Amino acid sequence: MTLKNTSHPVVLLFSGQGNPVIGMGSDLWGVNATAKQVWDCASDISGMDLRRLCLKGPMNKLVQTTVQQLAVTAINVTLFSLWRERFTNIPIIGSCGHSVGEYSALYSAGAISLESLFHTIHFRASTMDAVSKIHKGSMLVLKGAAFPTLRDIITRSGIALDISCDNTPLQQVIGGTQSALSDFASVLLDEGYSPIKPGVSGAWHTRLMEEGVQPMRDFLARQPVVAPEHEVLMNVTAQVEYIPEKIKENLSLHLTHTVKWTDTLSYFLNHTTRPLFVEMSNKSYLGQMLNDFPGVASAPVLHCRKAVEM
Repeated sequence: MTLKNTSHPVVLLFSGQGNPVIGMGSDLWGVNATAKQVWDCASDISGMDLRRLCLKGPMNKLVQTTVQQLAVTAINVTLFSLWRERFTNIPIIGSCGHSVGEYSALYSAGAISLESLFHTIHFRASTMDAVSKIHKGSMLVLKGAAFPTLRDIITRSGIALDISCDNTPLQQVIGGTQSALSDFASVLLDEGYSPIKPGVSGAWHTRLMEEGVQPMRDFLARQPVVAPEHEVLMNVTAQVEYIPEKIKENLSLHLTHTVKWTDTLSYFLNHTTRPLFVEMSNKSYLGQMLNDFPGVASAPVLHCRKAVEM
């Protein structure tokens, strides 16, 4: 797929945290004044030299959610800004972001300013990190199972766990305490599944994050948010939301609720305009998820880096 037809509508996909690498974003921050502004803003607000952390690590620092969320957002927003400067007339009909990527999606729709974006991300990441150190947990990735199937297995097991992310009809993420996950891993093996343990420092989007919801609610109440200029599907509901107060509440509940990515992608896959998906991420992975959907032989998706190089 290409963007030669500049009248073809697009949907923007923004990545969340995960799989950081030393050097991520280093090819972006010096491209132009717009890119420099994004990284300066992120560093000034967080009080961290984000460029240095991304360029040199160390990895045990880069994997921390307090760094990752800022780095991912800076990369997302820089790529979006460079893409938008290159393709000024392409109609954007919608955007969505996985987990923390939801904030980048709102930024792309003009719902939040750059400064408010990084102030909120900095607060969110710090809050999640603090709560995860009190209520320690982790996650498991499960391939080959749909949401209803996994929910049934959890219910039958009686183990206190949550489905953190309903990524695709064939990929789920589970979160909970280490002991609960260890017990459930045995259940999954008996069911014929082979769970994978990702490198995360907390049980994101689960009940273990409950103490962070009200602080997020209080913080967001002070942040200016306006109605998005295009459709933005919220992770918590997989529905379009334009009312600022409802957007803020969804973002607050985001800490404990399932990321409804399957329903979100299904909405756009079944859109009457049949849009081109443009992925905003350091490395392509969101577009690959589209191949898990029934009837989607090869979803029309293009990574933004390839688009900008055209």
